[in-house]
Amino acid sequence: MFLKLPCNYFAFFLLFFVLLLTSCQNKTKALLVKKWDCVQVENLAPVNKNFLSKEDSLVTAKLETALQQLSWQFNDDNSYQCSTAGIVTAQGTYTITDDSQFLILTSTKGNSNSYTIKSLTKQELVLNGQTTNLPVVLHFKPH
Repeated sequence: MFLKLPCNYFAFFLLFFVLLLTSCQNKTKALLVKKWDCVQVENLAPVNKNFLSKEDSLVTAKLETALQQLSWQFNDDNSYQCSTAGIVTAQGTYTITDDSQFLILTSTKGNSNSYTIKSLTKQELVLNGQTTNLPVVLHFKPH
């Protein structure tokens, strides 16, 4: 009798923990599923801008403009579409980690990108991209 009681408690806590993780992930997915438009991009250029040539500055400005025309559509079936200026540029599947900290996009071509979810509400999505220097920060608003 004494041995069953701790096992039952262990099973209860394990089940509770699994349900808690599933609940968090479902809430994250429910907030994510919609079309998001990029409204701001941070950290595209190096911190020390004195080393940027005019050409580098122009490329950075063009890239920032292109990224601000970026839209991501996340669907309930874990598929996504990425479009720029209304033209689909990538599509595939997405995964939200069990702890709801990371969003992993895998394109139909097999490319995979991981983003840290910094903020996700009904009105805002903020992602940190993985880069060698500072993370590129993408700010999205609902379409």
